[in-house]
Amino acid sequence: MEIQPASRVCPGPWWPLLLAVLCILLPPLAAAQAASPIPALADPVVDSAGVLSAGTAGQLRQQAYDLQARKGAQLQVLLVDHAGDEGIEAYAQRVFDQWALGRAGIDDGVLMVVAVKDRRVRIQTGYGLEGAIPDAYARRIIDGAVLPRFRQGDIDQGVLDGTALLVTLIEGEPLPPLEAEGRNVLPSDWRRIDTLVLAALLAGAGIGVLFSPTTAQADAQQQAERAQQRHNRRRGRQVAGATTTRHRRWPWWWRPLATVLVIGGALSVVAAWLPGQWVAFVFILGIGVPVATLLGWLWRRVRGLRIGVYAMLATSAVFAGVMLASGQPAPALVLHAVVNLAVGIAVMLVAFLVGACRARWRQSRRSFAVRASVLGLLTAGYALLVLHLSTAAASAEEGRTLALILSVVGSFFLYFAWVLGMSSLQKGYGGGRSGSSGSSGRSSTSSSSSSWSGGGGSSGGGGASGSW
Repeated sequence: MEIQPASRVCPGPWWPLLLAVLCILLPPLAAAQAASPIPALADPVVDSAGVLSAGTAGQLRQQAYDLQARKGAQLQVLLVDHAGDEGIEAYAQRVFDQWALGRAGIDDGVLMVVAVKDRRVRIQTGYGLEGAIPDAYARRIIDGAVLPRFRQGDIDQGVLDGTALLVTLIEGEPLPPLEAEGRNVLPSDWRRIDTLVLAALLAGAGIGVLFSPTTAQADAQQQAERAQQRHNRRRGRQVAGATTTRHRRWPWWWRPLATVLVIGGALSVVAAWLPGQWVAFVFILGIGVPVATLLGWLWRRVRGLRIGVYAMLATSAVFAGVMLASGQPAPALVLHAVVNLAVGIAVMLVAFLVGACRARWRQSRRSFAVRASVLGLLTAGYALLVLHLSTAAASAEEGRTLALILSVVGSFFLYFAWVLGMSSLQKGYGGGRSGSSGSSGRSSTSSSSSSWSGGGGSSGGGGASGSW
């Protein structure tokens, strides 16, 4: 009896996955604007967005004229509505090149660009000021002096504070300590790599799906093996193990080879795009792509995996929609990962608690009622205590911090009180031991030129960016 190999069936339902991915990618693409034009340079302050007050523009103009008279350096401020889909880094470089800020051969120009509706800011330095204003200092000025004011809606004071610190550095003075250092975020250039990383992950998942057998193929293979065994038993043959031959469409080594090629190709693009930062992506892609390949290999056969991936993509779509609706920039891929991780942990904790409560209910409804009453009173008392501490500490910063710490620690112990109180230590439920672990303005009179233009300087792209 000749056993025919199992026929190849159509792949699993990919359209929901593609639809969910489009839900994440379309909002940032819809929010992207056309490349912004570069206005003419005729003043130290070019406010195309029209957000600066006349007084602030006058202070910034006098500050730039004074700096040029003392040091020769050129400080330029530009405010626009949008930087365009090229990003504020590329737009600032294009502006610097067209305006040629700074003196020719000295390249002592510095540019602050604010894209108001994009909620992005960039400090671009000329070659001659990269020693006085290194990228780390530019980042510190943006995070500690500019962005806090911008987040409060005070664009004028943010620009004044940031440019005052730039003047301090150009004059050779040390950067003073800032009251707020701001949030520690990933380099803004990494946002441009999101599409590449996502494409590499999808390619890895596609490799896994391509080389994985479907459920129908596995069932047909098992049925063919059983038929062959029955046929051999009827003929009195002793057969050890499977007697049919697996019909492989691809050699076994093609999947790891394709995964390595995807990782290597993505790293080559990153190294060419962001030289000096590609090492970090070795770990990101070296771990992410194989995991995506494994998930793709299990995609057709594990229904729970498909449900989990759909839930993560739906969470990312909602997260991106909320960020864009609130006026924030489209979230980076790493933020999507953090949000999904947080949501996943929360869902796991809730599911664990619900499972314990269900087990207690099935075991004894009377015991469940008694324990739920005691734990409910404990929860109500804890909520009243947290409310009292929050009200008493509302006037002091240290008190608010202490109340926050106590509420977090208390919530941790209260959760485990519920889980342990509802769980059963009897054999069969799986109970065990649980542990707890816990700007100062400068007034000077100097001659100001009647026209303002670049002096032929150039920039190599140094500086920093930020968003609020």
